[in-house]
Amino acid sequence: MIVETFSEEGLVSHDGELYLPVRLEAIRVNTTLDFDLYFRPSPAQPLVLYCERSVPFTEETRDRLKNTPVECFYIHQDSKRQYNRYLDEHLEDILHDPGLDVRKKAEILYDSALATVELILLEPPSKESIERGKTVARHTVDFMNAQDFPLEHLLRHISCDYYLYSHSVNVMAYSIALARRAGHHDAASLREVANGALLHDIGMGMVGPELCRKEGALTPQEWNQIKTHPSKGYQVLLEIGNLGEIALDIVMHHHERLDGSGYPDHLRGDALSHFVCIVAIADIFDALTTDRPYQPRRKTFPALSLMQREMPRQIDMTLFRSFVEIMGGTL
Repeated sequence: MIVETFSEEGLVSHDGELYLPVRLEAIRVNTTLDFDLYFRPSPAQPLVLYCERSVPFTEETRDRLKNTPVECFYIHQDSKRQYNRYLDEHLEDILHDPGLDVRKKAEILYDSALATVELILLEPPSKESIERGKTVARHTVDFMNAQDFPLEHLLRHISCDYYLYSHSVNVMAYSIALARRAGHHDAASLREVANGALLHDIGMGMVGPELCRKEGALTPQEWNQIKTHPSKGYQVLLEIGNLGEIALDIVMHHHERLDGSGYPDHLRGDALSHFVCIVAIADIFDALTTDRPYQPRRKTFPALSLMQREMPRQIDMTLFRSFVEIMGGTL
């Protein structure tokens, strides 16, 4: 979807250090690693060095795991950046591997997207980090266009500590699926939607992610601070200058509502683009179905029922009905 790429439950402590799980399938044959790989022979045993950094990972190296119960490798937490860079470099190869199950591909793609969002939200946004976001958005669009798989393969809920990261990735996946259902099949438009959806909350990094984790109601001052995140995100992305108009519009207006009750510009009706309306539905739904400090997540159809009951004037109901169909039901 790393301390941010993997849930805390997956961390392993060894000799007083923390190690992070990485998927076996993400390590490609005939590549040279910039990090040490460890494995755990059995749940009761400590970690063992499997492949040293700068040593080629060969087919023979991989085959040593045959007929073992090992399900993942581990890397030292200080090697997280090197691993994420490695994953970026080999993601296209992974997604086009005919021998790799589509579910595994989706899991690795999700991990890559989470790592990218973490980089963008935890550090000052840069042209390089936004280009990484665009790359993972492109891979996601191409993957969803090419593969026949249930949407949930690309979605998973992780610890609410990482809500902003998983939320951004989930909203991207939902938005691509809804845009395709609504008739937008050209790759250029879908990539713009994906870019805007993945980056829609980039302004939260400037507002203060701690407000998203606050337990209990926000004060009026805190709420006003939260409401600045679309314009803050829009401004920094405009200055970086490598996003198109559709994506920028999504970042700026994903909290607008058809009845004018949204923010920051109180747009209404036809003033909202079709793409903004798509991402708004994806954003609301994922917020309702994700664990948050002040609210446990709702199941899919209670969340959809709430949206239908309480937001008929705020969201595009034609798009909403298409979204319900995507989620596999009727209301």
